[in-house]
Amino acid sequence: MTGIKRLIGLPVILDGRQIGTVARGVVQRDGKALLGVVVHSGLRASRFLPAGSIRMLGRLSILANEKPGRMPKEAAYKLFRVTDANGARIGLVTDVLVDENSLRVHALEISAGPVDDLLDGRWYAAAFDVKPFGNTGHVTIPCGASGKEGLP
Repeated sequence: MTGIKRLIGLPVILDGRQIGTVARGVVQRDGKALLGVVVHSGLRASRFLPAGSIRMLGRLSILANEKPGRMPKEAAYKLFRVTDANGARIGLVTDVLVDENSLRVHALEISAGPVDDLLDGRWYAAAFDVKPFGNTGHVTIPCGASGKEGLP
């Protein structure tokens, strides 16, 4: 598994040639899989590489099957606020853990705030539901999953 934040800055390789670097990863509106990555290449406008065009997410680069295309509306979508099933605010999504082979989301990294991050650290939620509101997704987790019993 790898975090979407770790992808930022990785080179995107097509046919043995670097075509740009990853600016950010984008998840699907339901938060269950990677939609694609935004690729930046010099002075040119950012382009979008859909998940279907990603051959491999590696530790040092991303291999692509085809050139990135136009930026879809969904490319601005981000997961943001996290609440439990009762509506209590828990924190914010700071990263998304994705399987390198299937591009499916395994867990969300959640921060309860800077002080809690220092005292207790961030934690992971593997069970979650996402309700899209415009360009942001509101994440709801089950009441029992609001502790640190997620993934390491």
